[in-house]
Amino acid sequence: MAVVQTKSSLITNFEAIPPKMNKALVAGGRVREAVATVEVAAADDDGSKFLMIPIFSNWRISSIEIFNDAITGGTSYDVGIFNVDESTVLATAYASVVTMAAARVAPLDVAFEARDIANIANRVFQDAGLTEDPLKDFYLGFLANTVGTVAGTLAMRARFSDGS
Repeated sequence: MAVVQTKSSLITNFEAIPPKMNKALVAGGRVREAVATVEVAAADDDGSKFLMIPIFSNWRISSIEIFNDAITGGTSYDVGIFNVDESTVLATAYASVVTMAAARVAPLDVAFEARDIANIANRVFQDAGLTEDPLKDFYLGFLANTVGTVAGTLAMRARFSDGS
């Protein structure tokens, strides 16, 4: 086997003569954060949606951390992208079948549970499976496939870059 020295496109652009500027979305962009909570009711049905954080189609999601109270029987929650009319775009864009049955006070980052790490520079619209940027708002949220039988709190903290 050979010893190699492989460079990312960020390094290649940096070393180019003249240097090529990298997009702020992937190098030097401003990172922002949003946090939200919702209450799951004991009477909520399977298929319920818990819409957490507004996101824009050209942002890049770097982290989605979730926390929760113990929700007995809440064994299958997806984390994904929803239209502002509350219809589902891609409920499993970031995570699928996450359990909320045990309390989680340390964050679980699910940004790459379902998304391939090769797509780390994707924008929201690409994570949603769209080929062109619709330049519109979406919601980041949960789809409860098996919501559970006990009330509890869901919390989410998302970090994203808007390219500025």
